[in-house]
Amino acid sequence: MSLASLHSICLHRIYGFLKEGMWKFCITNPFSELPTQDVNKLMEMTLLYKRGDPPKIGDVILLLTSGRLTRLDLRPFHPENERDLIVKATQTGSSISLPNFASHSKELFIFHLVRNITSGNPYLEEFHSRIHPGFDVVRNCQNLRILKFYHSYGGLRLDNFPVDLSALSSLRNLEVLHLPDMDIDTRANVLEICPKLISIGLDDSLDSMEEIHQRRLKNSSLNFDVGCHFQLRRCVWDSYSSIENRHEGRVCYSGFCDKMRFAVTLCPLVQELSLCVHVKEAVKELRFLKQLTLLRIEFTEYEGDFVPVLEASLQEIGPQLKHLSVIWKDTFEEYGVPVDVICDSCPHLESLEIEEFIFKPTFSSGAPRNLPLRRLTLRFLCEPDHESLLFLLSNCKHLEELFLERVRCFDDALLSQIFERNPFRELKVIFTEQCGLTREGYQMLMEKASSIETVLIFSSREHHFYDAKRVVKDPNIRYLEDAYVYVKFKEFFRCRLNEKRF
Repeated sequence: MSLASLHSICLHRIYGFLKEGMWKFCITNPFSELPTQDVNKLMEMTLLYKRGDPPKIGDVILLLTSGRLTRLDLRPFHPENERDLIVKATQTGSSISLPNFASHSKELFIFHLVRNITSGNPYLEEFHSRIHPGFDVVRNCQNLRILKFYHSYGGLRLDNFPVDLSALSSLRNLEVLHLPDMDIDTRANVLEICPKLISIGLDDSLDSMEEIHQRRLKNSSLNFDVGCHFQLRRCVWDSYSSIENRHEGRVCYSGFCDKMRFAVTLCPLVQELSLCVHVKEAVKELRFLKQLTLLRIEFTEYEGDFVPVLEASLQEIGPQLKHLSVIWKDTFEEYGVPVDVICDSCPHLESLEIEEFIFKPTFSSGAPRNLPLRRLTLRFLCEPDHESLLFLLSNCKHLEELFLERVRCFDDALLSQIFERNPFRELKVIFTEQCGLTREGYQMLMEKASSIETVLIFSSREHHFYDAKRVVKDPNIRYLEDAYVYVKFKEFFRCRLNEKRF
């Protein structure tokens, strides 16, 4: 057994003892002496829970008050449902004091609880919460690099404080910021006062870029040639509002193109972009993003055949892309996304995700290739095409992750043919949902894919699951996370573009 595996087992057992209350009567907090990385890891285990059984603050109050945390995510907790447990836990060894809180309102109790927890961890570098502790508390966490607040739940109104720009400007290391319900002006103010920001989360920044552009035009003292652009590396550009009035036609479309032009000028360093395409002319602006390597391009609001627009765009920027996700809403077969065209246009592509895909008729008749893809996610093959799918997967020699959904022709017989051409020596994770694999295919993967770590074959009739990290059968280790969610959330784009990371 490796040292890393032994360390992981020890942490799992410590977490189990912690939930059982082994140290709740200690005079001093034993976790205040643990290495920061171990306390962080123990807190991360609270995120691995089964649906319907969220973690409890009362169980991990010693971690929350250890003062050792540099990463903290309070979103999974529901303190309003465990007031008595929290009060009892804080009275038996916690540094948090909540006098007479049992008589206070639910909102006030939760608000002060989160303020106490945040204040007790001054070395936080990353903080996620649905409850805003107030900017005066945030100001004291000078190491913060990532600060994200999300919408509250259950009717609580503890997520939306007036934005304190002076507090944000004092956080010199802040790189990622998300605040719920920021309007266009506030978002523009935040961007201008926090020059090191590389992301404002999944908020659409297109309208704010236009606002900043207009401000700079009005202020002739600003030099547009020196230091005028932002440091943003991750952006979402959608701005549906700019074309919501369909009667204005050309004016609206022109406005969307102008906003794209302003955004590209102000954010030339963008590396990861989620773009919703409304107008084909706007896509041409992408060629000016020379550092763009990850692109999610959505045609959910595009009217008509989007495939020519996609193909033309990839002719321009395809060679620089490493990760590409193509999403659209229509179910007409003639609009399926051609996998082979993408492979031809993006010679360095490592990750690919497509909703509703097809193959060109000539794809499977081509010469064998060595595609660089390491991660592949395909959902819904529009037309059953056994030969093309065989050709594609046989030529992905470096594939590490494969996620297939509603690809019926991917069955045991096809998998056997693929293994004859491609041994999948680097394949670590495979997930299939509503495909044709059975237990025979599962056994084939376990026997022939030498590097496999995680397998989930999921259908209405049967499912088969394996995970290398769960091989150790220790009665003191309980794996909390649901297997389906556990594997599904390993998918590359789900990890890279989720609200916590982006």
